[in-house]
Amino acid sequence: MADSYEVYARAMRDPWRGWWVTWPLSTAVRVGHVLGLTAGVVRSAGTLSERGIDVRCEAGSPPSEFTYDANGSAVVRFKAAGGSAQGFSALAEADAGASIEFHRDSTALVVFHGLTQTGVSDTVGLAGALVRRYWAGGWDDGLLAVTDVVAARSGTVLAAARHGASAELRVSATLGAPLRLADLATDAAVVRRSFLGLEWVGRDVTPFYRVVRLRKSWLGRLREDYGPRAPGRGAAPVPVPPLLLEQAHDDPDLVVETMSAAEQAPFPPGPAG
Repeated sequence: MADSYEVYARAMRDPWRGWWVTWPLSTAVRVGHVLGLTAGVVRSAGTLSERGIDVRCEAGSPPSEFTYDANGSAVVRFKAAGGSAQGFSALAEADAGASIEFHRDSTALVVFHGLTQTGVSDTVGLAGALVRRYWAGGWDDGLLAVTDVVAARSGTVLAAARHGASAELRVSATLGAPLRLADLATDAAVVRRSFLGLEWVGRDVTPFYRVVRLRKSWLGRLREDYGPRAPGRGAAPVPVPPLLLEQAHDDPDLVVETMSAAEQAPFPPGPAG
């Protein structure tokens, strides 16, 4: 069976194409974070502002909710507060919640509520700043910059360890009010579980983000044309060649690239900084 990270990342690859998934889920990611990618793991490497790069941000417009039930292979049965608890083993009559049964292994139920998005608004300025920092020796090709982040007010993620895995969730809801899949992210608690490979509920999370790096093909041409970086010999630094700054201004996509979901890497366990 695939591990929990692989199950979750694979499940999110199509609905969040072009985004990386935050893993572990509790890791805080912010626009302007700098990450270092080494041996298939990303680690905190400070912030852009610490490297003298200030970025302007703007709000995006993601959907307010996100739900994923693996095309129905995660079967959900809801229970309203005050409704009959027949067929539920851990929910009392006063509880609102749901039972979930997975009809496939290596699949997930993912619910996020209260989504917001923040992203860098001046990509031209960022490209130029990265060129300057690289030329000055303050940036290298193993560093990534976080340019977009989707945050959620709350979330629930469950993954099956095998076919037939199941769980019951208790959520916060008004007496008698009908429930929707998105409600499973509202003050949720897992009160029964069986053969779950992943069980996570949380608040104020940043589940999805995008990162950019200096484009490898651009770096290759730079090295061919200018040789190794030589920010200065003696007293005076060598200025950035104007052509490089023109490229960043006229076509930032020539200089920087967004890393694909296929290049996704997790954080190591524990705080990412």
